[in-house]
Amino acid sequence: MENKSAYVLVVDDMAINRSILSSMLSSFGVNSDLAGSAAECLDCCRKRHYDLILLDHRMPEVDGVDTLVHLKELFRRDGTDTPVICHTAESAKDNVNLYKAAGFADVLLKPVNPEDLSRILMTYLPEGAVEGVRHAEQRKDIDQQLSFLPVWLKSVPKLDLRSGIEHCGDAEDYLQSLEIFVTSIHEKAEEIDTYCRNGNWSMYSLRTHSLKSMAELIGAKELAGEAAKLEYLSRQGETCDLPALTRELLLHYRTFEPLQTSFKKVEEPVVPEPEAFKDPADFKTILFVEGTQGMVNKGIINKLEEVGFRIIRIPDDPAEILEHRHDADFWLYYPAGDTEHIRLISSHLTELSEDDNRVLCLVGDALDIAEAKKIHNPERYKAEYARPIDMAEFVKDMLSFSSIQYESSRTKTIFLIDDDPDFLAVTERWLRDKYRVKTFRSGSEVLFYLKSSVPDLILLDYIMPGMDGFETMQQIRQIPRAHDVPIVFLTGQRDRENVMKILEKKPDGYLLKSMPKDALMDSLDRLFRDLVIKNNTLK
Repeated sequence: MENKSAYVLVVDDMAINRSILSSMLSSFGVNSDLAGSAAECLDCCRKRHYDLILLDHRMPEVDGVDTLVHLKELFRRDGTDTPVICHTAESAKDNVNLYKAAGFADVLLKPVNPEDLSRILMTYLPEGAVEGVRHAEQRKDIDQQLSFLPVWLKSVPKLDLRSGIEHCGDAEDYLQSLEIFVTSIHEKAEEIDTYCRNGNWSMYSLRTHSLKSMAELIGAKELAGEAAKLEYLSRQGETCDLPALTRELLLHYRTFEPLQTSFKKVEEPVVPEPEAFKDPADFKTILFVEGTQGMVNKGIINKLEEVGFRIIRIPDDPAEILEHRHDADFWLYYPAGDTEHIRLISSHLTELSEDDNRVLCLVGDALDIAEAKKIHNPERYKAEYARPIDMAEFVKDMLSFSSIQYESSRTKTIFLIDDDPDFLAVTERWLRDKYRVKTFRSGSEVLFYLKSSVPDLILLDYIMPGMDGFETMQQIRQIPRAHDVPIVFLTGQRDRENVMKILEKKPDGYLLKSMPKDALMDSLDRLFRDLVIKNNTLK
């Protein structure tokens, strides 16, 4: 039997905490739902069975302990026993035993360390839920990508190719990242040396921080560790030993410089032109799955065609659904007939709509609609319209769903801001296949550009010379046209002290530079999906 990915419910009153945990769970291949209060938590648990619940202790109105009491009662009635983990601040670590005594299975401290989250998942998720098969496939994929690397690269000392592939996603992206890394060694080493000799420890710490991030990315773990140590010493003001340590660091760094000759000079790949502008009218095709035909169906079709929709009518047959699943932007199901058949078609449609990211709605007789929802994932239905149908409201909703589909499919624009040109180059390569990307070396550059152009998202480095990430974010939010643009910090800062400082600034998200490419892309996909839903919620 095929393993199913686990489902975890994240409960926290702060949206950014929910976003961070969701991103981390996604990187482990675990699905998640999000709730911002005790009421939302209980509502989610009534609709779906979860393998694990991460529950914030300190929430307004109803705190975590009282929420746990309600959950235990719900589990008792349903005959389930889902593990509930107390998700609480570092300051509460001395109360771990008290939380366990209150009935929590375990405690996960904020800000969450990926290793701690991994331990929780492996301890409390059902056997096989964090698919061992998936991990085996990942290892096989990495082995295959390693086989694509040139032979000469496999003999380079102090370079963990497996780690580099894991971060970059595939052999092609890894080689591009490595080329960027080695071709800038001379310039960057000279900068670090100059800042050290001149005692400019502020710029020194920024450059060693950048080196640490890039070295981690390409699998030079030992070099990354040395750079991290020197960054820490410079920030702490412990500079006495830095000249000698810097010489050792730069000797190690320059051992990678000869790799430049191994990369043949090739033309910069041509970046494909952004896709042609899509008109919202392109997203007004509906797949109408009919369990029966009659005057009601005809009335529905006439009203939709009046406002510009194109309707593809098919019978409620699994083969027909499979054949036409890609022909429409969202689907409408009119259930009718045998109850077992209704549930079969309903399950088929909900699973396919989840795979294809299609909006799915129900229309028809109230009793038939109720039967269609007697499946394990009825929440896939975005709306239902029982007879007699309010046609004005129905058509209004269909137009709103059309707008949602259009917004979901529109190519998004991202502004990427970082003072490290190597990191900009690598990340821009990762993102440009899916997004329009504009890069900036400083906050002042992006502020000038925002006068004429506004993106869908800003990815912002936190530590930069001159205007840092926080000041840049403040300035952006004072620009009326850019005030509502989501700002996500993409940074190498991951120790608890710095993470808490960053979260206190209340960005719209927080992502690590050390995230593998796939995890970064998944996090951005999730962010844009959530924004579409937030901005297009039916009234």
